[in-house]
Amino acid sequence: MSDLLRTKIERMWKWRYLAFTAAVATLLLAHAPGTRAGCGEPNKDGSGPVLSWMHSQGRGNPNEPTTIVGLWHLKYTAADGSAFLESFKTWHGDGTEFENAFLPPSGNNVCYGVWKQVGHLTYKLHHVGLMFKPDGNLGGTFTVDEVNTVAIDDQTYKGTFDFKLFDVSGNLLQEVKGTTAGTRINVN
Repeated sequence: MSDLLRTKIERMWKWRYLAFTAAVATLLLAHAPGTRAGCGEPNKDGSGPVLSWMHSQGRGNPNEPTTIVGLWHLKYTAADGSAFLESFKTWHGDGTEFENAFLPPSGNNVCYGVWKQVGHLTYKLHHVGLMFKPDGNLGGTFTVDEVNTVAIDDQTYKGTFDFKLFDVSGNLLQEVKGTTAGTRINVN
C-alpha cells in the first residue's frame, strides 16, 4: 500500500472516530442532565477499573531521557473534586496524542490531540472535536486543553485541564476545569 493511500485511509478513520465520538457525547448530553462531555461520558461513580497489573510496573529504561512520550494511565479530576474521566493516553514523538477513555466501546471513546513542549518537562496539549445532534446535524464543538509536567523519575505526571463545549455559533455552553494525574505504563 502506498504511503499516500495509507495516509488517506488513516485520516478517514480519524475523522470517522471523531464524528462518532462527538455524536455519542451529544446524545449523552442531550439525554442525561448533569453529564459532562469530553471523549464520551465520564465516570459517574468516580472509580475506574482495578488495574492491579499496573502496580508491579518497573521503572522502564533508566537510560532513556525523561519525556512525556509513551503510554500512560490518566485520571482527570474536576475542580470540585469529582472524577471527570479516566483513560489510557499515548503521547507520540511527532507531537500527536491518542486517548482511549474508560467508557463503553459503543461510545467510540477515542480522541486525538496535538502537543508541544513548553518548558522543562512541561507539555501543552490541545484537542478539538465536533459534537453532533441525534439527527446528524452539527450541534457544536469542544476543546480540551492541558498543561502537564512529567516528574523527574519519568513515571508520573500531573497537570491541569480545561474542557469547553461550544454551540454552532461559537457560544460557550459548558466549561469544566480540573487536574490530571498520569502513571506511565512500562514494558517489563
